[in-house]
Amino acid sequence: MTAVQATESVDAFRGRAREWLAANMPRLDPDRPPNAARDDEDAWQRARELQKRLYEGGFAGICFPREYGGLGLDVVYQQAFTAESIPYEMPVILNVPTFTICCASLLDTGTEAQKTQHIAAALRGDEVLVQLLSEPSGGSDLAGLITRAERDGDDWIVNGAKTWSTSAFAADYGLCLARTDWNVPKHEGLTMFLVPIAHPGITLR
Repeated sequence: MTAVQATESVDAFRGRAREWLAANMPRLDPDRPPNAARDDEDAWQRARELQKRLYEGGFAGICFPREYGGLGLDVVYQQAFTAESIPYEMPVILNVPTFTICCASLLDTGTEAQKTQHIAAALRGDEVLVQLLSEPSGGSDLAGLITRAERDGDDWIVNGAKTWSTSAFAADYGLCLARTDWNVPKHEGLTMFLVPIAHPGITLR
């Protein structure tokens, strides 16, 4: 990953991004748009590969903190890069929910270990994350969710069902909201867990 000079201006960054994109990212063909279907495993593998290119080129996680694998730059640098990247194929299906929902939530509320491991892994293209919030019984009324998590020694046992978890089949980890305290108002007593999708106790349908 290429480090960005702290004194690099937005214009200099934009110029460097323009040159790098032209040399490293596939240019879009308007007559043959890339496959970005969320139900296609090949599209997700392609997105991971493109994300790895961005990371190795020093253009991944432009606004994410350096300590978690990003560049720690202001949003104007992201805006400059986005403008330059329009003619190129980009890993857009990773934006939601991996980066804009899951990584942003980890950044705000995750433990240091979670942020260090999982945000960095997502920026490298090594992990895809999904949200496990809505439920068959109550949709997106999260205050009414009934998935429960109970302590078992040092572990938590989570039981319940989730729905509308877009592209969970392609994800490595999920942010799962569960009720851990039934003796407080329903909008309280909720805890977010970071769960491995490949865990033997999880079934995808």
